Amino acid sequence: MKSGLLFNDDTPENEYTQDKKSCIQTDDDFYDIAALAAQICGTTFACISFTGKQVWFNVNDTLKGADIYNLCKSYPAVNDGFIITDTLSDGRTSGFPWVSRDPGVRFFATQCIVVDGKCVGYVSVLDPGAGKLTEQEVRGLKTLARQAAILYGSRRSIDALSKAREETENSENLMNTIFNNAIDAVIVVDEGGSILQWNPQAEIIFGWKEAEVIGKDFNHLVISEKCRAELRERIKNYASEDYANVNTSLEISAIRKSNEEFYIALGISPTYLKGQRLFLCFVSDITDRKLATLKLDKQKIFYENILNSLPADIAVFDANHKYLFVNPGAIKDEVHRKFIVGKDDFQYCEYRNRDKSLAELRRKMFLQIKETGKEIRWEDTVKDPHGNPITSLRRIFPVFDDESQLSMVIGFGVDITDRKIMEEKQNTLVKQLSAQNTQLVDFCNIVSHNLRAPLVNMSMLVEYIQESADEDEKTDLIVRLHPVIDNLHNTFNELVESIQIKQDVEITSENINLTECVNRVLREQAIEIGSSDAVFELNFKDAPYIFYPYKYIFSILQNLISNALKYKSPKRKPIITLETKKLENKVLFSIADNGLGVDLDLHRDNFFKIGKVFHRHPNAKGFGLFMTKTQVEAMDGKIWVESTPDVGTTFFIEFNDQNL
Repeated sequence: MKSGLLFNDDTPENEYTQDKKSCIQTDDDFYDIAALAAQICGTTFACISFTGKQVWFNVNDTLKGADIYNLCKSYPAVNDGFIITDTLSDGRTSGFPWVSRDPGVRFFATQCIVVDGKCVGYVSVLDPGAGKLTEQEVRGLKTLARQAAILYGSRRSIDALSKAREETENSENLMNTIFNNAIDAVIVVDEGGSILQWNPQAEIIFGWKEAEVIGKDFNHLVISEKCRAELRERIKNYASEDYANVNTSLEISAIRKSNEEFYIALGISPTYLKGQRLFLCFVSDITDRKLATLKLDKQKIFYENILNSLPADIAVFDANHKYLFVNPGAIKDEVHRKFIVGKDDFQYCEYRNRDKSLAELRRKMFLQIKETGKEIRWEDTVKDPHGNPITSLRRIFPVFDDESQLSMVIGFGVDITDRKIMEEKQNTLVKQLSAQNTQLVDFCNIVSHNLRAPLVNMSMLVEYIQESADEDEKTDLIVRLHPVIDNLHNTFNELVESIQIKQDVEITSENINLTECVNRVLREQAIEIGSSDAVFELNFKDAPYIFYPYKYIFSILQNLISNALKYKSPKRKPIITLETKKLENKVLFSIADNGLGVDLDLHRDNFFKIGKVFHRHPNAKGFGLFMTKTQVEAMDGKIWVESTPDVGTTFFIEFNDQNL
């Protein structure tokens, strides 16, 4: 029978026959050992048993169902074997059918088959008659058990080799199947670069049959000349023992048999086979993908060149408000432009050490567009490196994917600083025109009121001069004409000056020390201050400086201090207090006196109008307060008054844009 069936679990557990030729057996050698055991021990039957397998010599129906292996295994303490001279009287065997039958087995002896220190089976002899074994027969049985162990080990080794050979064949078949049916080209080259194997997909990709390429240099045969040096350098890296860390995946151009150049993805994996170092090359044709990528890259460069050339600043964000792209219009410095990609405005503000309020504004707008999905527009202002404000009109709009999910946000801004300046100038001009219209009305009123009397006087004096024949009288009339002309001249000049203030849109501001400016005014009015014994109290600690045109602030102080002295109370010594307070981006200036005061219930609406006076005084003309209000409002300031008759008056001026 075929060798090796002894270890096949599909073999029937017990088969019985009377002669060797018809006995179902696993191996003739085991049968021969069983026959020799029966002959040496002089018994009728012999059995070599393993787990579920038994080889019998001279078996009969009486022994049908006899499980010799499990019988012997139930007595592990007797690994050296044991002998039962009378199975009917021995409690170990008396209950077995093959013992109690008539005729049955009366004598039983066994010996362990030991392989690698473990009992794997038994050599047993049986006989219908009771008896015993001599020492020589026992030694013979042990010798046969050792031979059975040797035969068992040999058969097991043969089975293992057979199985290994079968697995190797299966593995080789599997590898050949994978190699020949791989969707990529698989090429095996030796250390020198010669091609050893070339699968069918390589034939399809490159156009060369396997028989045409075996033994040829892989690098020169299929790699384009411009890429050979790069590949050769990659292969050299494998001289290092740490070749597992070498990056061997690359995209290069290759050549077909037809000399057509195309793109491949080449992966190289080193291996050893029978002590020889080989390289497995995995190749896939990526021509279509590469060409598509190159096309996309060209389109990207094309569009980026357009975006980078636009004067507007352009930025693209992902769905988490991280920058994907910014053009030079947004950030001129290339280092800063590269830094911001993948980051948000907060990180950029921290990087540039800038106020994060702008980042907070832009995050607010981004969250709004994320919530509403609608375009948003707004204006924001930043300062350039020189501290000049730059105002931009910004617009962001969302881009959604096929599933209506926000994929990116595109934003752009246009510098409208010049436009804002022009708008401010236009607003100033509109205010100026409005003021001029008012001034024209005021001018007409003054001409009709203030200039009428001097002109009438001049006309009358001229008539008198013309009618007089007396030269002395004419001289006297001419002398009287001079004060009238001077008064007319002064009135006209004051009016022209008030009009020019509102037309002076280009006047520049500067940082003015209030204490110094006030002291100059006081020096110019020293005579009147001395005659009135006035006391001045200055408190400019909170805001010692004013950012304002100097000639305006000097004129304002001069008019207000002059009024405080001019309209002092005869009942008390004048006390005049000047004070400033800082209010965010503003400065509040006040000047308070304890003079005559004004009834505002009667005069509030006319308080700052031209030509209005509220007390009899030879120098009161009604131009000072009008001039002061004009100079304050020319710089977008605000002036108001609080006054109580016979208590005093306080003027307040609010100066804007005071970043001091």
